[in-house]
Amino acid sequence: MTKTIELISKPNPMLASYMQYVSDEGIDFDRFVEQGGRLLGEQDSPSLGGELPALREKIEILRREYPLFGRQLEFLLGFLESAGAKSHDQARKETVFALLYAAKDMDMMPDNVPGVGYLDDAAVAKVVLSRHAEIFARHCAVEGIEWSTLAEITTTA
Repeated sequence: MTKTIELISKPNPMLASYMQYVSDEGIDFDRFVEQGGRLLGEQDSPSLGGELPALREKIEILRREYPLFGRQLEFLLGFLESAGAKSHDQARKETVFALLYAAKDMDMMPDNVPGVGYLDDAAVAKVVLSRHAEIFARHCAVEGIEWSTLAEITTTA
């Protein structure tokens, strides 16, 4: 019992950092993504390499459970791996942020909560896709990908 009280009373730095994006109107995912991308440096893109196997596995699972969200993450990963991403610094950084956010289990809503666990991950991906829609649409045209199938965002991931 004492251990539980101690855990509850200890401040959670991760939760506290997420709470700065919450207002009376809800979570400001746009600001969250912008700040997340801004905080990433050149050294962070290679760090995705360590997360790639887990991320690819997660994408496969998501493609079965939430096909649109899985395709969006797969697209973002493909964009990041393409040469075109290097010429779009902010889009690249925010893409890395979205992929790292999806790969990690430390996020606003734990992924293992049935039915809603991936909503925050999907919202981050949606914001990145929306913020850089022109860049992504051009990338899709070059790669022969149908942008409209990725851009159709649903509220259920």
